[in-house]
Amino acid sequence: MTARRRALLAAAVAAAAGITTAVATAVAVALVPPAAHAAAPAPRLAYATARWARFRVEPRFVAPGPPIDARAVRGKRVAVIPLASALPYQQLVGAGLRAAARRVGIVLEEQPADGFAAQWAAGVERAVAAKADLIALVGAPDPLALQPQLRRARAARIPVVVADLYDEGTPPTPNVTARMDLAGRAAQRLAADVEIAWSRGRAATLVVASGQTPTTAGRIAALQSEYASVCGAGCSTTVVTVPLGQWSSRIEPAVRAALLADPAITLVHAVADGMAPFVVAGIKAAGAERRVRIGTVDGSPAVLARIASGTDGGLVLFDVGTSLAWHGWADLDVILRALLRQPVPRSQNLPLRVFDRTNVAAAGAPPRPGQGYGAAYAAGYERLWGLAP
Repeated sequence: MTARRRALLAAAVAAAAGITTAVATAVAVALVPPAAHAAAPAPRLAYATARWARFRVEPRFVAPGPPIDARAVRGKRVAVIPLASALPYQQLVGAGLRAAARRVGIVLEEQPADGFAAQWAAGVERAVAAKADLIALVGAPDPLALQPQLRRARAARIPVVVADLYDEGTPPTPNVTARMDLAGRAAQRLAADVEIAWSRGRAATLVVASGQTPTTAGRIAALQSEYASVCGAGCSTTVVTVPLGQWSSRIEPAVRAALLADPAITLVHAVADGMAPFVVAGIKAAGAERRVRIGTVDGSPAVLARIASGTDGGLVLFDVGTSLAWHGWADLDVILRALLRQPVPRSQNLPLRVFDRTNVAAAGAPPRPGQGYGAAYAAGYERLWGLAP
């Protein structure tokens, strides 16, 4: 893509999204220069295709670290402070965490929250006053907004675990004992491999990302790095970022404008699958249903149902999902190791599975949260914790 064409595409997307150069907060457009894809001389199609095939199958449990004796912390009290109790994501992770805690004999003292920093701060204060054995921020309340409270927890020698907020590879957090990090960047890299394989190394991809989130920059960088190293000069990416609160109003016109401005685009990559309905609307508005497909990440049942039914002519090609119940067990592994004052593994080897039309039936009919990943993780963690032979 020439510099002039890149400039025209950026201008078209910005105009369609209703912004000007003076008001750039609604939608940001970034185009990767051709030099960014010079790392690989030719697409590594065998690698990308093998990754797609490997991650189509049900994931295996891989122990994240050495065995521990969970019986040594039976009866310990863990104060759980969620991001927001009513979120479906929170409830699914919480169900897995509670199931794992019951198996171990850990007492979870869950404190409801509605997403407000004052509630999180009060929860930490109550946990410190009650002399909890550990504080777990699950979901997760931003620890950077709770530094005065976390310093008091540290002074009281109460470990603090942050779960399900940061992606693997992000820097350490002040006054936090341990973290259970997400596989968000790994999921984006896997999605890039599927897109490269599907396009036979000729992907021209519009990336739609969510602005104003702590994980956005790292996930976009991971996606583009995978494109650069696996596809090289054969692929190109254009990135549009839209704040979460404006998905319903801004994604459709931005996608439509990009597709009309650049007929070479054949893929739209939605960094989160909650964007999919608005991306579909943008593709239809551009009349591009015949040439464009969608790749995405999160494995939400509603989007898996689109794949299963072929809704919208099969526009959604695949969705990279993960098991939130499994996440809950992974959260407890980190909690147990922090209670035991044991080193915490850098990764919990969280499951990823590519769902496409060949295997989406494994997610249920209709698709259900957590289905399609197997149940081996529960037995795996029980053996790892010394609770089963």
